[in-house]
Amino acid sequence: MSIFAVLKPTKNLTDVEEIFILVAQSRGHQAFVFTAKDVLFETKEIIGKTIDHGRVVEKKFNFPDVIQNRLAVKPEDKDIYLKLAEMIPFTSNRIGTKKQVDSKLKKIEGIQDFILNVEDCNKFDDILNNLKLYNKIILKPLVSNQGKGIFSVELKNGNYFVKKLDESFELNLKEFNDFFDKELKNKTYSISKYFDSCTNNGLTTVFRLQICRGAGGKWKLIKFFPYVNINKMIDITNGMQGALITTREKMFLEQYYTESYEEVNKKIKILLQKFPLAFQKQYSCRLDSLGLDLGIDQSGNVVIFEVNAGPGIGFMAYPVAKAQVDYYEWLKENAQKPFKNNFLPIGLR
Repeated sequence: MSIFAVLKPTKNLTDVEEIFILVAQSRGHQAFVFTAKDVLFETKEIIGKTIDHGRVVEKKFNFPDVIQNRLAVKPEDKDIYLKLAEMIPFTSNRIGTKKQVDSKLKKIEGIQDFILNVEDCNKFDDILNNLKLYNKIILKPLVSNQGKGIFSVELKNGNYFVKKLDESFELNLKEFNDFFDKELKNKTYSISKYFDSCTNNGLTTVFRLQICRGAGGKWKLIKFFPYVNINKMIDITNGMQGALITTREKMFLEQYYTESYEEVNKKIKILLQKFPLAFQKQYSCRLDSLGLDLGIDQSGNVVIFEVNAGPGIGFMAYPVAKAQVDYYEWLKENAQKPFKNNFLPIGLR
């Protein structure tokens, strides 16, 4: 029997955590949720919440074999986190900013066709030069904020058409320069070519490829599925902005990518084969769950919009929990001190 614990700022149990606890218990393990304030270093015990006969109860547990960190650390709890991390392997490490991740992606052999060129937006001329090259571009904040603050810009007949969600406005050169000074200047944005990820009826899409470590510490596919925005006025789709989800990805591709779905499936297999291990090699700490946001156009081209760390969203809770328990069983036996971690937010390092 092993003990697995979930460390987070509050001790309420979400549906995802309840499912993780129940899956662990079904395999003969103990599992619980706790906060930094619940740790008793003197006795090597933790006061945690678990499920007992269908009810949420609070009880004392011995120190766990593996800690699942939910990647949110209060400043006053930092020292407890670090002390625990010296004694127990932590999961869920950070992968860095968009800029850092983009730099790592460029070093991976065999996936260059999946990568969009991304540049820093330092001055107004950076935008004008990219518009000359691509005619339509995307401007994104370098620090992820659930898809907020993203603009698309298209050059048409000498004017600049700017979109933010379903807001759209046409600007001349001077007005566009004023827009840059107000909205983008000194705010660490990036620029990339606009990639037309959409269905054959013009709805914008983004596909999530969710992978986790499972049995034997090996990577496995959890789910590949699209978000679809039914508002044709919006040309950027993000899972945090109310887009619809379909989990019948095979049927979706066949219906809405009719000319290219076979090519798309081939490329997804290539990405699954090449990406996880090559990406992991660029980190000293062990990664255990990654979500790739992908763009797919009607010609069957596939690009990586973003890479995220985390176990995914609610409807994947059961397959994620199964993979996590398999992985934690392996990690208990194979993790060796000193444990390498990267779970602190930038402001607490």
